[in-house]
Amino acid sequence: MAKRTLGMGNAAKAKKQKTLESKQDSVDLEAPSQPTPPKDSNQLTVELPEEVDADDEISQLKGLYKTYIDSERDSDLILNGIIHECDRLLRNSQADSKEPLAAIFYKIYAIALSESANFHTDAPKKVSEFFDAAIERIEDGLEKFPRDIDLLFTKSKILVNRIALEKISQLTLESRIEDEGVSQVKRDLDEALQIYEDAELRAQELGEFAAFNSEEYWDILEAVDDLLDIVDNFGKDDEQRLEDDDDDDEEEAEAEEAEKAVEEELNVEDAEKAAAEEEEGEDEEDEDVELAESHPLYAIKNTDEYNQWWRDHTTRYLANLLKTASPSPSLRRQLNARLGQSFLQEAEIPSSVYTTLKFDEDYQGIEELEGLNVDEAKDIAQDLISKALQHLKEAEDKDEPESWVAIAEAMISLGNLHDVDSKEQESLYEEAEKLLNKANNATNGKYQDALENLIG
Repeated sequence: MAKRTLGMGNAAKAKKQKTLESKQDSVDLEAPSQPTPPKDSNQLTVELPEEVDADDEISQLKGLYKTYIDSERDSDLILNGIIHECDRLLRNSQADSKEPLAAIFYKIYAIALSESANFHTDAPKKVSEFFDAAIERIEDGLEKFPRDIDLLFTKSKILVNRIALEKISQLTLESRIEDEGVSQVKRDLDEALQIYEDAELRAQELGEFAAFNSEEYWDILEAVDDLLDIVDNFGKDDEQRLEDDDDDDEEEAEAEEAEKAVEEELNVEDAEKAAAEEEEGEDEEDEDVELAESHPLYAIKNTDEYNQWWRDHTTRYLANLLKTASPSPSLRRQLNARLGQSFLQEAEIPSSVYTTLKFDEDYQGIEELEGLNVDEAKDIAQDLISKALQHLKEAEDKDEPESWVAIAEAMISLGNLHDVDSKEQESLYEEAEKLLNKANNATNGKYQDALENLIG
């Protein structure tokens, strides 16, 4: 398949508030890898959700965690407060020999530590320490609750985020698998995905699907998708910088000469043509960066395995979401929209093969492109776009014109694969026109060009 082209309770009760002190006077734990959050004398007062039990410390911790999850996540003050509170709860539990802390405690502790790494990206050692501590905490939890669904998902989430933030960030185009200290990224990714599958399977075995009715674990699949994009585009910026360093002076001189030539010799029409040709040339130069076979990312980039894994498990996530009592409408739309776009992108190559072999005179007499003949390309593309259209219709938001336009564009793409002026084509075009008109009216003409292209 093709690559897929973030009031309080009643007045009778005192407000439930928690004062978070970012100065950490309680980080002296048994875990030596525990990083110490930066000291800060500031205080942050957080109003906890109404449902939080003021007498239940774990409930309060869950309230703090929810506050962070629902926030902009642009500061580590709440994270420092969560870590501070987890330190205290763990120390008290160990001292009092109480019953083991709940699984949710280890999940929150580990997430807070791993999220803290995002605020120290300029210090690789610190990032590594936070992730080490996060994994240590999640392993503590899994030792006590080995089949807990949330802990399994959380471990997968931390491992995926660690790959992008810590492992890949340290690689260059010259990195090699055999180099000392170089991360085995494929192995790490395989481990993270296997743990995700374990959590998924566990949920199915128990018939417990509540975990899928939240964006918290959908974030894992989004993170995998982002990671694959990072791999696909790895090295492009570095390569461009090297070219810029070598060619800056020469390009400046050429630009000055070209500008002068345009001013002195070209009329407006020629200038526009030259600009179009230059833009086309730039697009052609934006080619993929080739990685050496011994590069740590080569085995991920040069296979379709992970793209297919992403779509298979996104499809499964959607199926599990729909098994819950009240599936989140927003999450359902998100999943369907992403799947729809995935099928559309996979359809690009067979669609292009069909239109080229069918209508391009330069290819008359050529029977195959990309290993497909015209009929095979047509059948494959129609099937993929039909699937995309099903998902995009499920993703339609009655208040979001862009979702209508996405459906219309898929209809046009599908119509292009039918015989010219056929009933199927005309029907699809008519439906697309209605949707574009609706979106255009709702947005004061934003989609007028698309509408005119269809009508014209």
